[in-house]
Amino acid sequence: MGRDIDCRLHKKYNGGMSRLVIIAVIVAVVLFLFRWFLAPAPKKPSSPGSTEMVKDPNCEIYVPQTEALRREISGKEHFFCSEKCADEYEAKSRPA
Repeated sequence: MGRDIDCRLHKKYNGGMSRLVIIAVIVAVVLFLFRWFLAPAPKKPSSPGSTEMVKDPNCEIYVPQTEALRREISGKEHFFCSEKCADEYEAKSRPA
């Protein structure tokens, strides 16, 4: 009789444990799918070295805006790659 009770208890807890594992797996899958479908797309982190490029109106090359030489000529702001290009463009822009 004692052995019969042990066998029934073993079956009872074994069945309950397998149900618990199945429920845990289902919950984990649902949470994963929920996060995957509803999570916003990750934004690309901008690298610290990235910057806007500006075009030199004199020699027409692109330079990073942070490194470009700025000059206001005829009321408009222009960006240049060097002093030489800025001076040449300013000389060309002056009325004769």
